[in-house]
Amino acid sequence: MKKWILPIIVTLAAVWALTLPMSGLKPNGKVGLVVFLWAVAWWILRPIPEYLTSIAASAILILWKLPAGDALSGFNSPIWWMVVFATFLAGAITFSGLGRRIAYVALNKVGTSLLRVIYATTMTNNILAPFTPSNTARGGLMYGITEGICEAFGMKAGERKGDHTLTLANMYINAFNTNMFLTAMGGNALFVGIIAQMTKHTITWNQWFMAAFVPMLPAALILPYIVYRMFPPKITDLPGGRKYVQEQLQAMGPMSSTEKKTLVIMLLTLLAWATEIWHHIPSTTTSFFMGVALLLPGIGPVDWKKLEKYIPWPMLIWLGFAMSLGTTVDKTGGFKWLVANLFAKSHWLQTVGFTPFIMVVITAVIFAHIFFSGMNSMGLIIIPVLIQLATLRGFSPVTVGLIGALSVSTAAFFLPFNSAPNLIFYGSNRYDVRQQILGAIPLGILAVLSMALALYVWWPLIHLV
Repeated sequence: MKKWILPIIVTLAAVWALTLPMSGLKPNGKVGLVVFLWAVAWWILRPIPEYLTSIAASAILILWKLPAGDALSGFNSPIWWMVVFATFLAGAITFSGLGRRIAYVALNKVGTSLLRVIYATTMTNNILAPFTPSNTARGGLMYGITEGICEAFGMKAGERKGDHTLTLANMYINAFNTNMFLTAMGGNALFVGIIAQMTKHTITWNQWFMAAFVPMLPAALILPYIVYRMFPPKITDLPGGRKYVQEQLQAMGPMSSTEKKTLVIMLLTLLAWATEIWHHIPSTTTSFFMGVALLLPGIGPVDWKKLEKYIPWPMLIWLGFAMSLGTTVDKTGGFKWLVANLFAKSHWLQTVGFTPFIMVVITAVIFAHIFFSGMNSMGLIIIPVLIQLATLRGFSPVTVGLIGALSVSTAAFFLPFNSAPNLIFYGSNRYDVRQQILGAIPLGILAVLSMALALYVWWPLIHLV
């Protein structure tokens, strides 16, 4: 019964909020925003599974006579389908034994200390970042590998013996390094396009790299250690050490045809993702054909009956409805109203100097991720407002737009629904929402401090500010 006290209080607060006037926001917008915030609170408190809360929230919107198409629109999103196909790949990697083999090979090379393994996997993600213009694709790939490592360590989901440490570290880094390279996430190109459209100035790959890579790299190197200390594992080293690893590799024998097929499809998919800048085939399309190849009779390594038990259906349902809720709030003006009251209507921001203005922007935008189900929609709302504010204040709209884009493009890791790959990792059932937000707060502060240091030291050196 105790677990229901706070959820009931939150629900009563949401009902009360519906009676309050929200100047400039239409009734549908108010309902959409309040129901969305209620759902976020319930996702954190978790009186019922997250996907049930999402279904309930969408049902409320439909009963309120908001368009049913919007309340279900997440399942029509290319991002949702890309996550579905990414879980196909992760399932095939696990089923075939390829993930376990990759894990043992990696352990044989880097050592059997869990901290070393965490660094090896997170650094792999950083290396892949500039070549995979989709953090969803990158997250799906790394998820399959981390699951193999957990299996190699003998850590079962829910036991929290160190699998939560490894999975959280890889989830966090996947959402942290997205602003280090222009090509680390598809949304970055969208943000640059907004800035170019509003300022008539095009930001190059190198300009983005110079602004982001130097200040964010030290933080990316510290992040795995912080996670390791915050969520100390019970198993710090693989029992039996490297000798055990070598024995397991020997016992596995040569690669099976299933493993080989999975490996070929995985590498071809990674190659297609990495070369998207040249062939212009969207990552979502590549993911679709990857899914077809995995299941194609005579060619694919798995069939549906074998694969479907590896698909985290509750997570996919949650993601679909969470994206639908975000779309509804966006279309009814809730997010715009929230941002306008946070930035545009702030008298202090309209009078303060450039440096404190930028500091408030960085901090507010990074921690505003908690409200958004995706960075693309967040950037579409926030970046134009910041550019308009900069123009009114006489600040460089290009500089403010770029710093705003860098802030939007990192640290979308507070809750699972904040970005699609978060939910891929969350679907492993190796950590819970409270653990995720507990780790996200200090890492969000780390992101703010990294960009603050850039504001005072690095950006003046490269003449960005």
